[in-house]
Amino acid sequence: MTRWSSPLFPFYQRYPFRHATSIRSADDRGCIDFELGVFCNRIPKAANSSVISGLASLKRGTHVPSKPAKAMFRSPSSLSRTELDAFEALFKFAVVRNPFARTLSAYLDKIERKGKIDGYQTCFSDFMDYLERGGLYRNAHWAPQFALLLIPPERYDFFGRVESFDSDMQQVYARLREPALGYAPKSIYQNYTGASDKARQYYTSRQVEQVRRLFACDFEGFGYEDRLDLS
Repeated sequence: MTRWSSPLFPFYQRYPFRHATSIRSADDRGCIDFELGVFCNRIPKAANSSVISGLASLKRGTHVPSKPAKAMFRSPSSLSRTELDAFEALFKFAVVRNPFARTLSAYLDKIERKGKIDGYQTCFSDFMDYLERGGLYRNAHWAPQFALLLIPPERYDFFGRVESFDSDMQQVYARLREPALGYAPKSIYQNYTGASDKARQYYTSRQVEQVRRLFACDFEGFGYEDRLDLS
């Protein structure tokens, strides 16, 4: 029995993690702040850096870059039983992204810039085949978004979208407790890949079908259209 499968964590006793993704990786992306009254389930390649930077900046009243921002929040595994009861009253949200754009963004950021995966040269077609051969859950940056959720979908108060990021985050900020008076975090995208504008350069009908199959839970669960116009 590992540290992550042990019954020592009240959070995971109440919310067992049954996804194929790494529980440690998922836990690291659960951000809790009782002062702001928020639980943010960070989703890689879904404006993740902008989300956490915005929350930290709201808390501090000045801009906080994403790297130090991530260290400012508690993880679910750190909660005591008493704190877990308080957790239920937090505003719970996540920001998600169209699977076509998110998958391509993961490839552009994590694979194309390095040119390799598992030591081998990899194009987008090879990357998609790698996901189908068992690589889908090996990295949170391209795992299905549903497989990174730390609580049941119905327990979230809000799912924002990258496609309407600015207005959705304003809704989040309006729901939080005691934000820094007069401070309005700005949306500063980090690790920007421009994936949404590059779909026709990378996708063929074959890769479209692969994404539809691999990320069916995200298309259905978050209400995204599972079609991509390549014309």
